[in-house]
Amino acid sequence: MARSHIYRMRIAFSDCDPAQIVFFANYFKWFDTASREFFTACGVPSWRETKAQRGIIGTPMVDAQAKFMNSATYGEDIEIESSVVAWNTKSFVMRHVARRGDTVLCEGREVRVFAIEDPENPLRIKAVPIPEDIRMSCS
Repeated sequence: MARSHIYRMRIAFSDCDPAQIVFFANYFKWFDTASREFFTACGVPSWRETKAQRGIIGTPMVDAQAKFMNSATYGEDIEIESSVVAWNTKSFVMRHVARRGDTVLCEGREVRVFAIEDPENPLRIKAVPIPEDIRMSCS
């Protein structure tokens, strides 16, 4: 079974649309935060540290999907369970499940890469092989 981490939060009024339900794009923002929290829980240093030590600037997203199942509103406490469900050479797939209690609100899937600044063009980034020690600590 894949290692998982739970990120907990309370929905703010500003997270909602005029119908007072969570604006769909906020789930992607929360999944991004939950992704970094997952790596922190696995003992991976901040991206500032990995840049200084290894040149790795982070794990940018290259694909994202979500399935919205139930609505949520401000003042509710939710949790997002995150795990890596596939490791490839340079990319990995994260699964996120947002819940309010036992009710699944949204399921998300992200494909991310480990990236460095492109040595040939500092305005671009380049995917690099996932470091084995990070892969092992997050599996």
